[in-house]
Amino acid sequence: MTTSEHNALTGQSVFIPLGFVDIGATLDGGQAFRWHLDNSGYRGIIGRRVVHISQASGGVVVTVKDGKGVSGVYHSASQYLGLGQDLEGFAQRFADDPCLGPALNGYPGIRVLRQDPWECLFSFITSSTSNIARIKLNVGSAAEKLGFSIGPNITDVVFPEPEVIVESGEQYLRDLGFGFRAKYLVLCAEAVASGQLNLFDLREFSYTDARNALTQLHGVGEKIADCVLAFSLDKPESFIVDRHILRALRKWYGLSEKCSLSYASEWARDHFGEYSALANQYMFHRERLSARAIAWGGPHVDRALPEDGV
Repeated sequence: MTTSEHNALTGQSVFIPLGFVDIGATLDGGQAFRWHLDNSGYRGIIGRRVVHISQASGGVVVTVKDGKGVSGVYHSASQYLGLGQDLEGFAQRFADDPCLGPALNGYPGIRVLRQDPWECLFSFITSSTSNIARIKLNVGSAAEKLGFSIGPNITDVVFPEPEVIVESGEQYLRDLGFGFRAKYLVLCAEAVASGQLNLFDLREFSYTDARNALTQLHGVGEKIADCVLAFSLDKPESFIVDRHILRALRKWYGLSEKCSLSYASEWARDHFGEYSALANQYMFHRERLSARAIAWGGPHVDRALPEDGV
C-alpha cells in the first residue's frame, strides 16, 4: 500500500513502508515512556502532533488525533521510527551470532527510535535506580502537570521545555515523586535552557565528544549518556550496559565476571560497531523476556525464546 493510497482511504492517516515493525517492543520496550497502548496500537506525541501508530502489512499506519491533518506527519514519524536504519545489513551480519541470531529470528521488527533529545535526557535521568513502570509514571506526571495540551486526552501534551522545569524548581519535582533525581533534572534543565549545552548540536558531534559533553552534566553518567546518544542523538555506535546487558555479555560473549560496566560498553562498541544500538535493543529484549519468564512463569514463558530453555 502506498502513502497516497492510504491517504485516499482514510484522509487522516499515512502509511510508512518500514517493513515489519514490532511497535510494542519498539515504543514500549524501555526507549520511550509516553506511548499509551489501546486496542489497535499506541497513542503518543511526535514533535507537537498527537498520533496513533498501528501495525500494517509492510509498515505502520500513523493516524493523526489532533484534528490538524497529515501535513508533515510522514516525515516526522519516519524519522522518529528510524527510517533508513540498515536492519537488513544488521540481520545478515549477525545471523550466526549466539545471542543476536535467535533474537533476530524470534523478535523481528525492533527499531531504535529517534526521539526529542530534551525529553529523552529528562527521561533517562529519571530512570536512575528505577524501573520502566515507575519511569513512565514520573515522566507522565511531569508532562501532564507542566506540559501544554494539544489534544483531547489528558496525555496529549507536549513535554515541558527546560525553562519550565527550571521555573518549577526542585521541590516541585520532589513533590511529583522524582526524589533525589529532582536536583539533577533542574541542573540539567538549567544547562540546556541557558545555552550552556545545545542538545541538537550533539547530533553533529562525534560519539566520543557528544558522550563527554553529556557526562559533564550533573547526574549524567555513562549509561544515561549512552541512552540519550542512542535514542535521540544519531549515535548508532552507542551501547548501553545495565544488569540485563552485562549478564548477556558474560553469558554469550565470555566477558569476565569482574569486568566493569565501562569496559563492557567499550568492548561491545568495538564488537558490534555501527550496529551497537540495534544489537543492544535485541539483546535487552531477549534478556528481559527471559528474566520475566524465569521469575514470573505463566504466559511470560511463551514470550521467551525456546533457545533460552525456560
